[in-house]
Amino acid sequence: MTDRPDVAKETPLAALLHRLTPNDAFFVRSHARATPRIDPRTYRLEAGTRTLTLDDLRTLPRASAIVTLACSGNGRTGFDPLPSGLPWNFGAIATARWDGVRLRDVLDAAGAPRDGMRHVVFAAHDPAPDAERPPYRRSLPIERALDDATLVADTMNGEPIPAEHGGPVRLIVAGWTGNHAVKWLRRITLAREPERGHWMTSDYRIPGADGAMRMIETFAPAAIVATPADGGRVESAVDVRGVAYGEPAPARVRVEIDGAHAGDAAVLYDDGPYAWGRWSMRVVLAPGSHRIGARAADAHGAPYPPTPWNASGYLYNGPHTIAVVACER
Repeated sequence: MTDRPDVAKETPLAALLHRLTPNDAFFVRSHARATPRIDPRTYRLEAGTRTLTLDDLRTLPRASAIVTLACSGNGRTGFDPLPSGLPWNFGAIATARWDGVRLRDVLDAAGAPRDGMRHVVFAAHDPAPDAERPPYRRSLPIERALDDATLVADTMNGEPIPAEHGGPVRLIVAGWTGNHAVKWLRRITLAREPERGHWMTSDYRIPGADGAMRMIETFAPAAIVATPADGGRVESAVDVRGVAYGEPAPARVRVEIDGAHAGDAAVLYDDGPYAWGRWSMRVVLAPGSHRIGARAADAHGAPYPPTPWNASGYLYNGPHTIAVVACER
């Protein structure tokens, strides 16, 4: 990946067992050369015809949601051959409770006319990452922007959003890939057409079924093994636990031992429609080395087909496999 934790850092897989990922364990991904440091007291958000302070935003009706965020390249190392981009393993994912205001209420407060406007464009405070790519900008279709679970958030797990996670204010687009959740929001505008810049037309796109490039929105159903740890030593009877996410939400996880089907685990969703689910299954291993794998499956236990290989390595949802050594009893 990178030795710069302000640009890219994975969540330790054991931390996926927390209902809410601690802020200091939450994965980091940004395109800037360095994390913008913005004083909340002087923060300003340009929205339509208004410039809003943090206090102005907090006068609007409050909203919150528990949302799993994941980089669209999570699990990229599962593709063979390895595509371009950061070589994410399976820790570019985490879950937090986000508090703020609904984007639609911000747009109402901004007073900008919506007639004929089909998209909402977001600009960030981070500088251009290099000479070839501009500062980060994205847009959302107006229908998604006005959804109840699209938030302008200022709080993460009950605390002000840390700078590395987009504070003081960031966008949360619940249910969509993390590239839509623009950090360090600077400006929100309405537009008739989608944003046409680099981050919409050249990046975060994959081939569709017809071969045409399409914008990434949701994840394919996927599963991750959080414990035991890859490379660890375990007892012969061991609880395999992890998370599952994606659209449609996986109902079961198919667990495999050394490539053979060992059984299915039910996925439990306790934190609403936008948070990952949890699964657990006890397996019994013969002494020696083994590989434990997990794949997202439907209610009948049929595993979902993996996303085809793509040059950018987006939306991996094939097996997540770890190696363990089972000890003698």
